[in-house]
Amino acid sequence: MRILIASGTWYPDKNGVARVASEVGRRLADRGHEVTAVVPQAPNLTADDQTGSLRVLRAIRRGALPLLANDVVETTRRSRGLGRIDVLLAHGSAAAVGLSRARLGAPLVLVYHASLPRELRFMRSRLPWGRERFMTYINEPIAYGLDRVGLGRCDRILALSAYSRSLLVTDHADQVPKIRAVSGGVETSTFSPLDGMQAARARLGADPARRLLVTVRRAEPRMGIEQLLGAVRIMADEDVDLAVVGGGLLTVELRRLATELGVDGRVRFVGPVGEDELHDWYRAADLFVLPTVAYEGFGMVTVEALASGTPVVGTSAGATPELLEPLDPRLVVGDSDRDSLAAAIRQALAFVNDDFRARCRQYAKDHFEWERVIPSWEEALGDAVSDKNRSWAGQKRFPNGYPQYP
Repeated sequence: MRILIASGTWYPDKNGVARVASEVGRRLADRGHEVTAVVPQAPNLTADDQTGSLRVLRAIRRGALPLLANDVVETTRRSRGLGRIDVLLAHGSAAAVGLSRARLGAPLVLVYHASLPRELRFMRSRLPWGRERFMTYINEPIAYGLDRVGLGRCDRILALSAYSRSLLVTDHADQVPKIRAVSGGVETSTFSPLDGMQAARARLGADPARRLLVTVRRAEPRMGIEQLLGAVRIMADEDVDLAVVGGGLLTVELRRLATELGVDGRVRFVGPVGEDELHDWYRAADLFVLPTVAYEGFGMVTVEALASGTPVVGTSAGATPELLEPLDPRLVVGDSDRDSLAAAIRQALAFVNDDFRARCRQYAKDHFEWERVIPSWEEALGDAVSDKNRSWAGQKRFPNGYPQYP
C-alpha cells in the first residue's frame, strides 16, 4: 500500500503520540509499504528525509493561527501533489480534517489518541487565571468542531484502548460502527534492562542505597504529580527518593510545592532528557509510578517501563487498569489521592523482586512488542482500502448490476 500519514507531532521532536506515529510509520515501511509522513518542521532536522520505504516530510509550518486551525490548513497544503495514495492515516482530528480537505481520493483512517476537548476542560478547571487558562476557552470549541468533522469524514477510527473507545461511545455514538481496536507498542530491544538497575543509577548519579521512584510526565494538571509529591511526603520516614522526568507549564509550581512539603531534598526534577538517559531512568527505578488524575488514553510510558523490567504502579484513571491488571491487580491504585498512592507504593516495594521485574519485561514483550502489535494496524488500513474499492466498484455498475466496460 501507498500510505500517507499526517501528524501534528513526530519523534524525536516530541514523545507520546509522536512515538506512536513514528513507530507505526517505520514499522509499516519495514513491512514493504511505501509510507510518506507529513509532519511539523523542526529545527536542525532534515526537511525531506528518506529512510528505506519511509519518507518524512517536515513541512507543516506553525504560524499566527491557533495551533489546531493552523495544522488543518498546513496539512491540506502539504499533502497535495505527493502522487497516488492508497490510504490516509491521520493521528488526531486536526490531521484528519486537513487530509479530508486535500481531496486525495483515498480512504481516511483516524487514530483517536485522546479527547482533547475533555482534556482542555479538565485543564481549565485546575489552572489559575492566566494565558494558559484563557487559551483553553479558545481551543476547546475548535477541538470539539474538529473532532466532529474529522470523525464524521473518516472511514475508520482506530482506538488504542477500551477506555478510549468508551469516550467515543459517549461523545460520538453515531461513529461507533467505524471503530477498530489497535494497541500502542514498545521497542523492547531499546527499552530493556540492559546492564541492570545499579549500572543505570551510576550513570545517572542516583543513590544506590535508597529506593528510587520514577515518573515520566508532562507537568500538567491531569498528570497527578502533585499527588505523587504528597505521597512522598507521607513516606518521609522511609528511604525513598523520587525522580520526575519531563517538563511542562507547572514545573515551577511543582518545585515550590516540593519545598513547601519538605521533600525537595528527596525529589529530583530532571526535566526533559534525551533517549539514552530516558532509558536509564526507567532501568534505574525500583518502581515507576503513573499518578494520572484523568484521561490516560493508553499509557506509552507504562509499557516502556515494563519493557525495561521495571514494575509500574498506576492509578485507575483511563486505560491504565487494562494494561496492569492482567499482570498483577495490586499494581492498580483505586484512587489518585496521595494516601492511596503511598499505600500502593509501599505494597509494591514489599513484593517486587528480581523475578517480578523479569515477569514485567516478559509481559511487555508478549503483549506490546511492536512486531506483535503492528499487524492489527496493517489489517485495519488494508480493510479500509478494500471497503473503499468495493464501494467504488459498486458505483461503477449499471442499474441492472452488470459492470461498465470501457
